[in-house]
Amino acid sequence: MLEEKRARYVEIIPDDILVETSDERFDRIAFAERALSLLKPPRVTVALCKGIARIRVEVGREWSRAPGSRWAILSIPPRASRRAIALAVAGLGSSDAPPYVLDMLLGDHDVDLAMAAE
Repeated sequence: MLEEKRARYVEIIPDDILVETSDERFDRIAFAERALSLLKPPRVTVALCKGIARIRVEVGREWSRAPGSRWAILSIPPRASRRAIALAVAGLGSSDAPPYVLDMLLGDHDVDLAMAAE
């Protein structure tokens, strides 16, 4: 019975939201980090990594932490669009996130412009 309660739970955000691509040059991992720092998803430990073909989000229960804690792996491919990354990060947040969060994430290009100038 204990094994049933500890069964792994993995949730994958639907791919149709995350397939948008872009040829725009920007640091996608830095953009995702900035989005995470702005959104600060509660009780979620997030690992970012480079992906290959499409954004992939995997989420599961973090059993070693308090109830409701989760882990997430966000894989970001080299052609992911800002919008797709922002939607993936916003999907990790709570349902009570401010409604303007996507506008805030998509309108914040300061980090990327500074990196492009270097």
